[in-house]
Amino acid sequence: MTDDSPVIGIDLGTTNSVVAISIDGQVRVLEEGGTALVPSVVGIGADGRLLVGQSARNQLAAFPDRTIASVKRRMGQAVTLPMAGTSYTPQEISSVILQSLKARAERALGRPVSRAVITVPAFFGEPQRQATLEAGRLAGLTVERIINEPTAASLVYHAGSAERRHVMIYDLGGGTFDVSIVRMERGVVEVLSSKGDTSLGGDDFDELLAQHVAGRFLQEHGHDLMAEGGTRWRLLTACERAKCELSTAATARIVEEFIATVRGRQVSLDVEVSRDEYERLIRSLVDRTIGCVDMAIVDAGLSLSQIDELILVGGSTRTPLVQRRLREEFRREPRWSVDPDLAVALGAATQAAAIAGLAIGPVLVDVATHTLGIAAVSEGPHGEHLAFCPILHRNATLPARYEDLFLTHDDTQDMAAIEVFQGESPRLEENREIGHFMLEGLNASSACDGRILVRFELSLDGTLEVTAIESKSGISQRLAIVDALSTMKDAVGAAERLGRLPGFSSAVDATAGHQTGGGASDPAPTLPHAAILYRAKRALATLGPEDAADVERLLQLVAEAQAAGDDLLLGGLVAELDDLLFYAAG
Repeated sequence: MTDDSPVIGIDLGTTNSVVAISIDGQVRVLEEGGTALVPSVVGIGADGRLLVGQSARNQLAAFPDRTIASVKRRMGQAVTLPMAGTSYTPQEISSVILQSLKARAERALGRPVSRAVITVPAFFGEPQRQATLEAGRLAGLTVERIINEPTAASLVYHAGSAERRHVMIYDLGGGTFDVSIVRMERGVVEVLSSKGDTSLGGDDFDELLAQHVAGRFLQEHGHDLMAEGGTRWRLLTACERAKCELSTAATARIVEEFIATVRGRQVSLDVEVSRDEYERLIRSLVDRTIGCVDMAIVDAGLSLSQIDELILVGGSTRTPLVQRRLREEFRREPRWSVDPDLAVALGAATQAAAIAGLAIGPVLVDVATHTLGIAAVSEGPHGEHLAFCPILHRNATLPARYEDLFLTHDDTQDMAAIEVFQGESPRLEENREIGHFMLEGLNASSACDGRILVRFELSLDGTLEVTAIESKSGISQRLAIVDALSTMKDAVGAAERLGRLPGFSSAVDATAGHQTGGGASDPAPTLPHAAILYRAKRALATLGPEDAADVERLLQLVAEAQAAGDDLLLGGLVAELDDLLFYAAG
């Protein structure tokens, strides 16, 4: 049976979010109150009502303890955010924004909406992408696909001719920066490379300007405006307005009445900032984006002269310094014929239309934005150590499937730890662990020959599936990283917390699991830092009495920390154990 329900496109932004859909063969953003932009701010009003968008933003400076903004920057982090006395995960707050956009689409269409394409920064890692998927699920959406923001924008600008063109998408938003190099030809958009910085955007411009203005105020009045939450948010809001003014004006005046009390006297802020002054403050950040541009072009195997078109996306590209630096770099005029605040959502809606079976837009071919691999034992000058072994490399075309063959360390080994990492460094500790599992029962079968095939499969929506197979016996184990930060307990807690928010319709199935396993054997328990623990147990037979006693003591403490669920203590103990093994081997 064909699902003919509508699929919406959502740009879930740091500063603003937008929802769009295809109607009568045309993609369009959905406006309310004369604007398509929904501020990505969530709050609880003084009367206990749930506030989303502009109403929440309006109370941010006055009630920062009841309001959360720029949550996108915290996606994928194991943190909680306080709001009106209750702590929420980043994905829970994002789900409130998503549900608001879902409701806007339902009002516009006059029917229920349950399917969506959601965009993320190209340089979002696996945990951030999975947190976005979870936010969609919490909002009652089936996320049909996660696509990269610059890739989405490219769908709006696709070339109508068959001529091959290389296009650079420069996407500078409120909280993140991405650049992608795409090839457009015969209705196909192929991403060649992506680079970015998930901690660089217009928010940082605001922060630098606010610090500058606060410094002038401190020098004049001896009072730090950035030290208190309420005055800090007032100053940041005023500086954001000034930043926007400086896109078209040579100077901007920043005025906030009675912003502070100094020596018993109420003092107002009234300063003028020139565009030249502002550009000196942000130049180093803009130059960082140019560095990413250069790397993306190299990764694509192209030169500057081979870039046929430069497209600007994201509200922060309105900054004159950004446009000027790009003109200097490319010797060409940037293009932004589509509103840079809306291009990503329109592209998401274009992809959503394709998923819904509508003939609109080009075919999209996207790439992996990070290298993925596992920890493997390697020989070094100080003996054996764990190193990062890449399996699926950055810029691999999606969907991707790559595999590699590994050997067990010795013939008596009865299990293998598969620790999955994301990153670009050969040094394991400089990459990020995103999952782990054990392949057990290796020496239980005489058929085992110690060769283990590890396969990585990365889908179009960013779900990573890792399979380990003992090549001769067929013993296998699988890990699907589909909700990297969730547990059963998390789902129940999310349902309870969101259910208490007035006006939020909880869509969580608290009985559903999130991380799946399978294969020929029963799922093995997942053990943090399993490779180090296994190496420690093996080393006991070869260590001297004093070192062996220290290892046994640490292993006992590790077991106690695991039983108590104390991840912070566990991480410290495993690091101490790793150091001990290193020096004992040396």
